[in-house]
Amino acid sequence: MTGSAHRSALSLVPDEPDQVPRLEQFRAVHPEVVVLLKGPMPAAWVGGRKIVRQTLHVLLDDLEEMFPPDAGAARS
Repeated sequence: MTGSAHRSALSLVPDEPDQVPRLEQFRAVHPEVVVLLKGPMPAAWVGGRKIVRQTLHVLLDDLEEMFPPDAGAARS
């Protein structure tokens, strides 16, 4: 992600700037999951299912539970 895109994401999560690198890493590994930060709560679409959580931190926790980091290694 470019520096300007990173700054844009930071402005969308003013209370959780530490979660932006985590979001970028998740997006890089799982481009099939759409994560949006616009609106009152962050949301993600996994397949046809919409997941909405109070904070980006909680959303990423749930997404990482659905897509464990070591799951990709098991598929190889």
